[in-house]
Amino acid sequence: MRLNHIALSIQNKEELTDFYQNILGFHLEYQYEIDEALSTTLFGIDKPAEVFRYSNEELHLEFFVATAKTIPAFAHTGIDVEDREVIAQKCKKAGYQVIRVERKEKYDLLFVSDKAGNKFELKDK
Repeated sequence: MRLNHIALSIQNKEELTDFYQNILGFHLEYQYEIDEALSTTLFGIDKPAEVFRYSNEELHLEFFVATAKTIPAFAHTGIDVEDREVIAQKCKKAGYQVIRVERKEKYDLLFVSDKAGNKFELKDK
């Protein structure tokens, strides 16, 4: 298993350039938007969100822009695993939350949560 990405919520897009790019040295890889339905399904937040993926040589960060602090949050940790289906089945058996979102032209999104609500996005290596 290895870390794929960490997702954080921010309120001000200027911070992406001011802090993460100019100070920490990250660069923009790409950006996209999640719609209200996906946001609600994955995070329990009934609003769409802009997402910016930044990286450096060692780390990938996803920033979800929320105009105000949100609880629940968009925060999650993406991990690369050998077989995400095996982990999802283990989670289901043990009573942990598993969220799968089927997508037509891309791989399914697969999230699992611990009892404290920490979310992990499972990605195949």
